Amino acid sequence: MSRLTVSKQLLRKELLVRRKMMPERKWFEKSALIASEVLNIREVVEAEHILVYLSIDETREVYTGELVSGLLEAGKRLSVPVVDQRRLLAVRYEPGQKLRRGIFGQSEPESIRPVDASLLQVVLLPLVAVDERGCRMGYGMGFYDRFLAELASHKCFPCRAGLAFRLQIVPELPCDSWDEPLDYAVHEDGLIHFM
Repeated sequence: MSRLTVSKQLLRKELLVRRKMMPERKWFEKSALIASEVLNIREVVEAEHILVYLSIDETREVYTGELVSGLLEAGKRLSVPVVDQRRLLAVRYEPGQKLRRGIFGQSEPESIRPVDASLLQVVLLPLVAVDERGCRMGYGMGFYDRFLAELASHKCFPCRAGLAFRLQIVPELPCDSWDEPLDYAVHEDGLIHFM
């Protein structure tokens, strides 16, 4: 195993522990601030179709419940990510539909209705860490990287916004060639727009 791989694993483990230790009240408060920031991003305001993840509460991912409600109130068509084999699919999401627990503990629709991912205008991603250059560290499985690379191969380049708490923003991450960069990192104190 390379030193780069080991350092990524150690950093991932440390940040996941720190995030999970966040008190519930702070987690909800900070997540609400992040949702408010997301709803004001120009690309989000102008988008019709958005992919948004349904947060895994046990691991203290940025809670997306309020964000999903805000996007629906704004009239957005929503899709959520569903893992199928080694692929990430964009699946239609409607409020009130039955959900099941996915392979990693995430909520996902019980009834899988894939949509044409090339119609997505914004992708809101979970993350473990993001650096000041827009390099995102996920959970190490590469689902979002492959998903975004596949979209790019079809000339589809949706706005990519990673949702993070301030504690997940680091000066520099070790990045691999396949790591797909972000356009924005949204945190409780504002957002970073990467050029």
